[in-house]
Amino acid sequence: MDMEIRAISDDYNVKMAVVDISESLDEIIKLQKTNPLASVALGRTIVANALLSLSVKDGSKMTTNINGMGLGGTIIAEFQNNAVRGYIENPNFDIADIIEDEGSPLSQVVGKNGFLQVSRDNGGSEPYTSRVELISGEVNMDYMYYLQQSDQVHSLITTTVEINDDGSIKKACGIIMQLLPDFKEEAIDDIEEKIGSLDHLKKTLVDSTNYESLLKEICPDAKVLGVNQLKFECTCNLKKVMDSIKMLGAEEITKAINEGEEVEVICDFCKKQYLIKPEELKTLLN
Repeated sequence: MDMEIRAISDDYNVKMAVVDISESLDEIIKLQKTNPLASVALGRTIVANALLSLSVKDGSKMTTNINGMGLGGTIIAEFQNNAVRGYIENPNFDIADIIEDEGSPLSQVVGKNGFLQVSRDNGGSEPYTSRVELISGEVNMDYMYYLQQSDQVHSLITTTVEINDDGSIKKACGIIMQLLPDFKEEAIDDIEEKIGSLDHLKKTLVDSTNYESLLKEICPDAKVLGVNQLKFECTCNLKKVMDSIKMLGAEEITKAINEGEEVEVICDFCKKQYLIKPEELKTLLN
């Protein structure tokens, strides 16, 4: 079961969350038809975006857009109402294009010549959007840099995606720890000692089935604030499709009607196909 668990430690002045979206990501990559490297890049982005939802209210939407000019192209992740979805522009690029000694394969998929943009939509007239330049293309470091620059919050984010031999998802999970005001330096030292190396933390996440226990190992006084089941869910619908077609303009819509053409729209996220008939197109001109 995919899940999110949130906790807080008063002794260490830190709030934490763990996200596991292994089942959802497996469904997403099958729809996106990603190669293994694209699966990792997309998965890490979806996990990190879900971890950032720690700072938004229930019902709000968190959206990440990464455009680093990498082999994978634009990567988008959304989290809302305990549902995740994601999209990668080039899901099956040629892995032979990875260049040895040009940085890690992941950084070449994500790219480093661009930006990470995060949008928080709390239901107001305009979402709050901010962006930073990518610094590594490794996803984890880029999100930590974003939080430091945008929110001035000292954070640790680590995400990991493990792939089975058949290309399916073995594990997709991550953890975020954010220091609250009045944190003590000795508390940081204590947490770092318990966590050990990031590689050790990643391995612990992958091997763990009891995330509450893991959080209590890091901060013994950790109090669980909530445990939520997560799922993959697309938000596409006919109304959104019609609104997107309307943006083509009256001239293009009229041309399609006169030529008796159906307009095909395929959702980027779930790949659902919508065929809009000329009769339906006419309603857009009213």
